[in-house]
Amino acid sequence: MLIPTTTETAPPAILETLPSEERLRQALGEDPACLPIGTRVYRAIRHPGAVVPAYVQRTYRFGPPDVLRSPDGHYPFYWMYAAEDLTTALWESQFCLNDMTQPGTFYIPQGVLRDGLVATFTLQAEIRILDLTGTVLSKLGIYDQINGHHAWCQWFGVRLSELLRGWKDGSPIGFRYPSRKHKCHRALALHSEALAKWKETVRTQVSSFADMAACGTLLADPNYADPLPGHFTLG
Repeated sequence: MLIPTTTETAPPAILETLPSEERLRQALGEDPACLPIGTRVYRAIRHPGAVVPAYVQRTYRFGPPDVLRSPDGHYPFYWMYAAEDLTTALWESQFCLNDMTQPGTFYIPQGVLRDGLVATFTLQAEIRILDLTGTVLSKLGIYDQINGHHAWCQWFGVRLSELLRGWKDGSPIGFRYPSRKHKCHRALALHSEALAKWKETVRTQVSSFADMAACGTLLADPNYADPLPGHFTLG
């Protein structure tokens, strides 16, 4: 059972622009997308405890917002972010960044080269997710908000949590959405209340990012450039 959290406390300017659960269901359909057995899902992280986190100290794109934190600092739920391809996972997790003092380049932070890890999850059973890609966002009229309005996205994540909580049969465990940092690719957000099921459903391998072929390929890319002193990063 997902922990009840409501969008009714959202700022009025945001609340009035959030699609209702009914409209979301209409756009998404009653049959969620399925990730089949054998699918690989990637998560780029900076310490072993974040492979499948038991808690978070900060939330990101889909919240929930800090106003919903309890007095002891805990969030009522959170999302675990991943992707169906390694490159998207790396950009979404800011393993790759752009130095704006060197236009047309990217770099890998030294901390990532030192401590970065990649968790590869291989599905041992099918899982169901909501699919917010394709024309769904256009039909809902929220494409611009989901790609550029941080506060709105955090409350939209609360609305999606409400939707998952009310799903009756074969409840999806999260949703797929357009990556903001790796355009034309898709990322995943898995609900914290489904992570126990996730761990039972996947085979997990954790690798040092610096030892992976993908890291060497990025370092050898012609657009790679170490950041200049006093650089400005676009994250």
